[in-house]
Amino acid sequence: MTGVLIVWAKLPDEAVDWYEQEYLPDMRSQFAQHTLHCEITQTGLEGQKVGVLDAPWPLCAIYEVENAREATAKCYEERNHPPAHLFKNRLADACFDVRTFVELKRWENEEWDNTDVSAIESVTCLEWAVPVDMQEEVFNFYTGTVVPLIMGSPEVLRLRILEVDNAITQRGSTLGTKDKKTVHTFLTIVEMESDEWPWDVVMELAEDKNWEKYFEKQDVKWSISTYLVKRAYTEADKPRSAG
Repeated sequence: MTGVLIVWAKLPDEAVDWYEQEYLPDMRSQFAQHTLHCEITQTGLEGQKVGVLDAPWPLCAIYEVENAREATAKCYEERNHPPAHLFKNRLADACFDVRTFVELKRWENEEWDNTDVSAIESVTCLEWAVPVDMQEEVFNFYTGTVVPLIMGSPEVLRLRILEVDNAITQRGSTLGTKDKKTVHTFLTIVEMESDEWPWDVVMELAEDKNWEKYFEKQDVKWSISTYLVKRAYTEADKPRSAG
């Protein structure tokens, strides 16, 4: 069950260096083949941003995991939490939203070597939830129309559809598990070698009657955010000593 672990974060300025130089490399070594560390950017597509139910999330870390269920279990291990003493100072006002997702389907640009994560410049995350009685027809439209349109853009490297496995929030040192019924069920991740969303796709979708029927009229509940990749962490990145 391949998938991703995503950590949305809001950090005090004094905690960012620790997060980028110590925590992210350490967690990459525990969870993932690679991690994309991203910062939110405005594209004009945003309505309700990903994570807006809890707090604005300026940072997003995407961990590529071989087994999403194992990653979920690891999220509860104390060894993988920030050190408790940091919540008394630099992490006192920190907030984290941690979710694991199981991959359902993927599409990739045939010209891209998917081991070269340095090519990824931006990531768009679309969270969505579909009424059970509409799932088949919406998925048929999404995979038959939306995905080919997006993948037809040369700057798009990969598109994946995933399903949420677990959702955790952390406020200071307090950890809580959310009911999956309260979060969006599905996640689309689009990775691009450009920092610009393909606007021709947006224009074409806006004219599609089924897009209007399902998404614009909010029969499908959805929210979207786009992030610029600040750094890609791989096995070559070693964490500094913890602290």
